[in-house]
Amino acid sequence: MHKTAFIFGLGFVGVECARLLLGDGWQVAATTRSGGWDKTYARLPHDIALFPFTAGEDWADANAVLAEATHIISTIPPHNGRDPVLPVLAANNITPLWTGYVSATSVYSEAGGGWVDETSPTNPTTSRGQNRLAAEGAWQAQNSFKAEIFRAAGIYGAGRSVLDKLRAGTARSIIKPGHFFNRIHVTDLARIIVAAMAKPRAGRILNCADGNPTQSGEVTREASKLLGLPPPPEVAFADADLSPMAKSFYASSRRVNNTRIQQELGLALLYPDYKQGLAAVLA
Repeated sequence: MHKTAFIFGLGFVGVECARLLLGDGWQVAATTRSGGWDKTYARLPHDIALFPFTAGEDWADANAVLAEATHIISTIPPHNGRDPVLPVLAANNITPLWTGYVSATSVYSEAGGGWVDETSPTNPTTSRGQNRLAAEGAWQAQNSFKAEIFRAAGIYGAGRSVLDKLRAGTARSIIKPGHFFNRIHVTDLARIIVAAMAKPRAGRILNCADGNPTQSGEVTREASKLLGLPPPPEVAFADADLSPMAKSFYASSRRVNNTRIQQELGLALLYPDYKQGLAAVLA
C-alpha cells in the first residue's frame, strides 16, 4: 500500500512527525498558514508539498489535495471553540484509512495531584481543556474513521524549552506547592503518533507524557544547572501576575500515567524524564 500522510499544521509537532515519516519512506504533505517555506522547516526535505490553510477559513482546493491521503494527522487546536479541520474533511467527503488528533492532558478533571489514565474522568476546569475535549468528541464521532486521540502533556524540545527562557532571561520559578505536571519531548510525541499509525486501533486514546511528573520549580533548577546559571528567584503563584494562558496551566494538578503506550505500542520513550530530555535539548 502506498503510504501518504497529510499533516494539518506543520508546526512544532507537525515538523517532527513529518521528519520521522519521511525517514520511514512515507510521502508527506502538510498545511502551513502561508503555504510557503521558511526556516521553521529547515530539518525537512524541500520536496514536501505545502498548502495554505488558516483555521476558520474555507479551503477551495481541499478535495484535490486530500483525496490521495491515506493517513491524516491534525495538530491544530480548536478555533473559536470548534475544531477547524473536521468541516473541511466533511465538506469534501474525505475518509482516510487512519486519522489522529493531537489533544492535551488538560481534558482531565482536577486530580489534586493524583494519577490519571486514559479511563479517568474528563471534566476540565479551563476553557482550553473544555474546547479540547469537545474537539476530541467531534473527531471520534466521525464513524467513517473514529480518530485516535493523543493527549499530550507539556511539549518541549529544541528551541522550545525552559533552557531557551533561561538564556533569554525570561524564565521564572513559579512556586505552587502540590502542583504536579508531566512533559513530553516533541520527538517522543511524534514517535508515539507514528507507532500508532503502524499499529492502528480506531478510537484509541493515548496519554503522551513522560514517566516523571514533577513541580515546575524542579525543572527550572535542573535547566539552570545544565547551563551553569543561577536559578531565577522563586515567585509564589499568588504573586506571579501571570497571563490568563499561563494561569490556566496552573489551574489543575495531575500526574499522568503513560503505561498504555508501552502496553499497546511496545514503545519505550527516548526521554522518560525531564533530566534526560533537557540534556538532549542542550546537546
